Amino acid sequence: MSGLSLPTIEVPLTFIVPSLEKPRVLMSANHAEANERTGEFRSRPVAIADARPLPEPPTLDREGFALVQHPTGVTDFYDAAAVEHFYYPEVVDLLERATGATKVHIFDHTLRVEDESKRRVHGTRLPVSVVHNDYTERSGPQRVRDLLAPEEAERLLAGRFALVNVWRSFGASAERFPLAAADGRTVSPADFIAVDLVYPDRIGEIYYDAHSNGQRWFYFSRMQRNEAMLLKCFDSARDGRTRYTAHSGFANPHAPAHTPPRESIEVRTLLSFA
Repeated sequence: MSGLSLPTIEVPLTFIVPSLEKPRVLMSANHAEANERTGEFRSRPVAIADARPLPEPPTLDREGFALVQHPTGVTDFYDAAAVEHFYYPEVVDLLERATGATKVHIFDHTLRVEDESKRRVHGTRLPVSVVHNDYTERSGPQRVRDLLAPEEAERLLAGRFALVNVWRSFGASAERFPLAAADGRTVSPADFIAVDLVYPDRIGEIYYDAHSNGQRWFYFSRMQRNEAMLLKCFDSARDGRTRYTAHSGFANPHAPAHTPPRESIEVRTLLSFA
């Protein structure tokens, strides 16, 4: 990627400031409302380059994210039954072809919507605007144990597995509040800060991310509903490939005034390579 001039947007992203006390996110029972969090956060100006003109497109194993053409037959993503019945099989087929996984297990999906009235009607979540990664060294394997029967979980944990999100804008365009991701090769392990997710019945763990000067950030401009962004959130392999991908939504100051608010779906998946 070096030596190539790409269209770039400079915007503020929100990073956590490392501290001695472990931060916490108090998860709201009402999905339409923002979660509460502890810890110190700082907005830093970041140059986010458009990855579309890259002569060598980003890949899951190298940068940690990728863009794929992926038409869907789903017309209403607010219909949870239709998403599970029609979209889930489409995603399974996509990931098997894109990653070579021997088995793809979908365990849930989340809609994120900017428009407050739609959020309250449908009970959807806000887009996330803090730089993070969905799993940690501890919570990645724990997610497998939470999802699968003990014998199957231990068999899967003995081989390579990955947790990958499939992100799609199902509105007119994602241009108003797109998703940015850092090239995983440019994020130091020390940049990942473990954070407790506090639910009424359990405590999970994610990484928030601290800023460092070597990070390189990208997004895909003008994402349409027939495209999907693959985002690697955990990989058990320790052979040099990207294992985590720092990412965040961001407000695009160059989006045309008539651009509708973002409506997106992320499908969370567990991939086995055994």
